[in-house]
Amino acid sequence: MSFYSNSSAQRLGDTIEAMRLVMPGLLEREREVADKKWFAYRFMSPLAATKHFAELYSKGFKEHIRFNRDRDEAELRQGLGQKIFNKPSRSLTELWHARQRADELGLPYELLIEFGFDFARKGGWKNPPRPMQLFGSAESGVAWPLEIKKFLNDRLPLLVDRFAGLPQYRVENYRHLPVQDEFRAYLVDHLGASTKPWAFRLTGPCIEKRHLPVLLAIKLAPKDQRGRIMTELRLELESDLLLETPKVSLPKIAFVPACFGLATSDPAASRCSSCSFNMYCQHMSKAVSAEMIKRHGSVSTLRDERDEKRKAGQRRRTARCRAKKKAANLMSSPEAN
Repeated sequence: MSFYSNSSAQRLGDTIEAMRLVMPGLLEREREVADKKWFAYRFMSPLAATKHFAELYSKGFKEHIRFNRDRDEAELRQGLGQKIFNKPSRSLTELWHARQRADELGLPYELLIEFGFDFARKGGWKNPPRPMQLFGSAESGVAWPLEIKKFLNDRLPLLVDRFAGLPQYRVENYRHLPVQDEFRAYLVDHLGASTKPWAFRLTGPCIEKRHLPVLLAIKLAPKDQRGRIMTELRLELESDLLLETPKVSLPKIAFVPACFGLATSDPAASRCSSCSFNMYCQHMSKAVSAEMIKRHGSVSTLRDERDEKRKAGQRRRTARCRAKKKAANLMSSPEAN
């Protein structure tokens, strides 16, 4: 699973497929959650993010069946239809909603899914939770937020320490993007809360992963210790045991936000107008619209089908109303008497 697009063609294909599978109103919400997502998903297309969520959910579903029922049964169960991304469906819409809800809360998908299945097991649920049930039920509106907060306090720091990160967050690819600054601020807070020795704290994010410039991170340490810490970091850098993350050259498309190129977005909206990718996004959005019309005859066949059903329903109601009025008039006419 790629956590960003390697080419404009890949992003175009993902966006067209998303437009085919779900309603424009659902895709419009991508703009609302784009800057709330967990950092690993900030550059993924909505389709790629939903597929990644689906894969993790299916794994969690199997583990739940294996642990609570039967190992052989678990091998046969998927939790989601194998062809769920082939065509529009209620199940896919629910999955999409669940992924967006996770994004809204800024949750790493794997932690949400692990917690959601465990919460259901401890709560004595008869069946494994559906994607939207990972957030609890109406009866657990108080318990769920409290319990997941405890869970994240224990597990999230470990996830951050293991996060190898995306090349977009490394110092050589720094472009002053808001998401890059936000990630650096998050790491600074994480390092400040740690109780490990300073050289040990800074080796990973500054040297191995290159998420933070050393000169920026060293300011977190007490002044009287900075010289010694820098010496220790140099020794680490010269060590043959240290494995630095390879440098990756990225195309422009790899830096765009999750809501990029959606034909449902309004480029004049305040959030869009301040985005450094605004013009690039408009070009992609026009290309998506043109390709949708070329392939499917409409920007959104789902919306057209919905609107046509509503019109047909209205026509039927109007016809019934007129028929009732006509019958009433006939009954009240002199000829009827």
